[in-house]
Amino acid sequence: FRAVIRRALMLALGMMGLGGLLIWFFVGRAALKRIDSVSDASRRIMGGDLSGRLPVTGAGDEFDRLSENLNTMLARIAMLNEGLKQVSDNIAHDLKTPLTRLRNRAEATLAGKRKTTDYRQALEGTIAESDQLIKTFNAILMISRLEAGYSSETTGPVDLAATVSDVVELYEPVAEEAGVVLETSVPEAVTINGNRELIGQALSNIVDNAIKYSTGAAESPKVRVTLERIGGEVKLAVSDNGLGIPDDADRARVTERFVRLEKSRSQPGSGLGLSLAKAIMTFHNGRLDLLPANPGLSVVMSFPARETH
Repeated sequence: FRAVIRRALMLALGMMGLGGLLIWFFVGRAALKRIDSVSDASRRIMGGDLSGRLPVTGAGDEFDRLSENLNTMLARIAMLNEGLKQVSDNIAHDLKTPLTRLRNRAEATLAGKRKTTDYRQALEGTIAESDQLIKTFNAILMISRLEAGYSSETTGPVDLAATVSDVVELYEPVAEEAGVVLETSVPEAVTINGNRELIGQALSNIVDNAIKYSTGAAESPKVRVTLERIGGEVKLAVSDNGLGIPDDADRARVTERFVRLEKSRSQPGSGLGLSLAKAIMTFHNGRLDLLPANPGLSVVMSFPARETH
């Protein structure tokens, strides 16, 4: 009887060992195959192909979760890399003109004898042009930092109604000089989590654009700033009754860096105002929408509403 039990145990142990080997062989082989495919994709990515992605089988295991996280990281890196390339191209193209103007002004001033007032006028023009270039570079730097998530700006409770009042008060003389009626429809207090300076800068850029592009485009140019809470969002809208941007593709394109539509070329500016506003909204986990106002354009800043307890 003991011999029978011993043989049964040995047989069972042998079967278990064989089963373990078979499981190890098939599972290990599948795991090694997954590792090999990940290694192949990694080599392509290290070779500079940022469009490559790690394979995801859909099994939902640790390999899939790791691959999905790495793919998300790669997509982010590819987006930042493409953004860097676009910025480099735009800087080379759009900043060449003002730098050329600076050089030509200096050459013209040095050519021949001039009065002291002429030199002073040339230097003042050079300083103004340099200030605009510095402003442009600062805007590019802030956009890049905000989009990359490297901004050191702090956030806290912000009274949007007070921010709107401050910006509108600042631009009332500008609107009056341009012959534009500046109206507001703002509740007493609407508080969100954010950075007051950044929001004020974004709103200033949008209001400034609205005043510029409503001037001369309507019999009675008007810019209206409204603030309201709708569901889980707080919407701050700046609408004008100018020519607007009828084409959907153009409305999407004007939020990119340095993009200026042909009809706006006569207006001063660098083409960074809406890009900066969009980056600021991304920083606040919000969004910037450009909608037709019929007539005109409505730029809507949508913020997550602040939870109240």
